[in-house]
Amino acid sequence: MAESNGTARTLSRLAAGVFGLIFAITLPLALVAFAWGSVLFSAEQITEIFTDELVGSGALQEIAIEVMLEQVPRGGEDIAAGILDFLGRQRLDEMLRELFPAEWAEAQVRTNIEGLYRWLDNDRPAPELFLDVQPLKDRLLSGGAEELATIVVSSWPACTLEHVAILLQEGIPRGELPAFLCQPPEPLLSTVIVVATDLALRQVSELPSIVELKEESPLDTNPQELMDFKSSMRTLRSFSRAGWLLPLSMLGLIVAAAVRSWPQLLRWWGGSALAAGVGTFLMLGIVEGTVEQARNSTPLQTAFPGPFAAVIQDVIDRLLDEVSGQLFVLGLLIALVGLVMLLAGIYMGRREASLSLIEHS
Repeated sequence: MAESNGTARTLSRLAAGVFGLIFAITLPLALVAFAWGSVLFSAEQITEIFTDELVGSGALQEIAIEVMLEQVPRGGEDIAAGILDFLGRQRLDEMLRELFPAEWAEAQVRTNIEGLYRWLDNDRPAPELFLDVQPLKDRLLSGGAEELATIVVSSWPACTLEHVAILLQEGIPRGELPAFLCQPPEPLLSTVIVVATDLALRQVSELPSIVELKEESPLDTNPQELMDFKSSMRTLRSFSRAGWLLPLSMLGLIVAAAVRSWPQLLRWWGGSALAAGVGTFLMLGIVEGTVEQARNSTPLQTAFPGPFAAVIQDVIDRLLDEVSGQLFVLGLLIALVGLVMLLAGIYMGRREASLSLIEHS
C-alpha cells in the first residue's frame, strides 16, 4: 500500500512538473501576443505613431504632391520624373508644409488607419487607401498654383547656352514644359512659369476631390498575400485576447495533480512563474532579433516602396520599443512574484516540518 502511494505521489509530481513546464513555455508566448496585440490593435496608438512618422518626415506630403503632378505632360514624359529633384530638402519641406498643413496630414492618416482596421473585419481583398485633396485644390486654385510653379522652376539649374538657343528657336509650346528641366533667362523664364502654372491649374481642376492610392500604396502586394496577412492579423488578435487561457489552466492542473497544502501551492506556482519570467526574457531576445531581421529584409523593403520605405523602418522601431518595454516589465514582474512565492513556500514548508518534529518529540 505504501509503495502504491509512493508511486502515485511520484506520478502526480511528474505530471505537475509537465504542467509547470507547459506553463513556463506558453505564458511567455501569450505575453508576446498580448504585447503585440495591445499595440497593433490600438487604433489611437497606431494613429499617433504613423502620424508622427508620416507627417513628421514629410512622406505623406511628398506622396500627395506626386499624385497631383504625376500626369502633367513634360515633353512626352511624366512630370514626376525629376521635376522636384532640384528642390533642396529644407525648401521642399517648407513648400510641403505650406501646401499641406499638419492638420490636413493628420486627418488623412487617421482616416486611412481607421479604414485599415475596418478592412481587418470585412471580406474585401484589399483596403481602400485614399487622400482627400479638396483642401489642396482650393489652395492651388486660389493662387497657390502660381506660387508653386515659381518655387519649382526657380529651383532648376540655369540653362546652358545650347538649351537657351533651342528654346529661342523652337519656343515653349503651350500645354507642356520643356523636355529638359532648366531655368532660362527672362523673358523665357516668365513664359515657363506661366506654362507650369497653367498645367498645374488644369491638372488640379481635373483631379477628383478624393484620390485613391494605388501605385503609392504601402501595401504593394498581390490580393492573396493581403488576405493571408489579414488572416494572420486576425489570428494574432484572437490569441492576444484568449492566449491566457492555456497557461492559466496549467496552474489549475498543477493544483489538482500535486498540491495538498499552502507551501506546496506556493512552491509549485512560484517555481513555474519564475521559469515563465526567465522564459519571457529569452522570448524578448528572440522577438527583437526576429523583428530586426525582418526589418532589414528585402521583401519588406520591396513591399513598402518609395517614401514609405524609411517611414516603415521607423514605425517598426517604435513598435518594437513599445513591445520590448512591455515584455521587460511583465517578465520582471512575473519573475519577482514567482521568486517571492517560491521562497515563501520553501520557508513555510520548513517551518511546518520543524513544528511537526517538535510535536512528535
